[in-house]
Amino acid sequence: MNNQDKYFEKSLTPGIAEKLIQELFAGQTVQKQKIISDVEETHLERGGLPSRAQFNNPVTLALYNMRREGRANNPEQSNNWLISSSTQDDDSVDPDPNSLDLKPEKIIGSGKQSVYLYYYPIYRRLAELEGKEVWACKIGKARNDPLVRISAQTRTALPEYPTVGLIIKTDEFTLMETTIQNILKLQGKHKQDAPGTEWFITSPSEVEQIYKNNFENS
Repeated sequence: MNNQDKYFEKSLTPGIAEKLIQELFAGQTVQKQKIISDVEETHLERGGLPSRAQFNNPVTLALYNMRREGRANNPEQSNNWLISSSTQDDDSVDPDPNSLDLKPEKIIGSGKQSVYLYYYPIYRRLAELEGKEVWACKIGKARNDPLVRISAQTRTALPEYPTVGLIIKTDEFTLMETTIQNILKLQGKHKQDAPGTEWFITSPSEVEQIYKNNFENS
């Protein structure tokens, strides 16, 4: 028993469950029952105490909280949950953004924070073959270095590295991210079947134009 664990002799709560889910299953798709059993078992093995909740399982609540925040997803409300490879809004996850050799295609704006767009090249190639000018792109925000943030999200076993199509520097990253995403949602471009909530059928040039229309001269 590890009495040095920070949750030693603490009852399992949704907050603790979230951290264990991320630790155990980041970047994986796992059945809900396995997540529940492994989280409960790991917490007890580390000297934690069972949940005091009489009705709602804290692991289930943690999964729903993570889904609401775009850090987990269960496509078509199935029992299989995809857990994001990152939970943070900043770039403290990975100290080496060059590990994936990420080089932005374009950087605009000014400020210490960022809104970024990245995509996987296969999505763009398929769109071009079909004569389309938009494809699945991830739009997110970073408090500090966006390349570290992107690296933390995409360093799992994937067939290709992402392309960072656009970085917009700003001092109002939450407002800018929300505005861009909401405009795309109003245009019906939100990709609702993707893991997380930040994927849109768009392009770097389209998002750049939204920025110019709404922020460039403000």
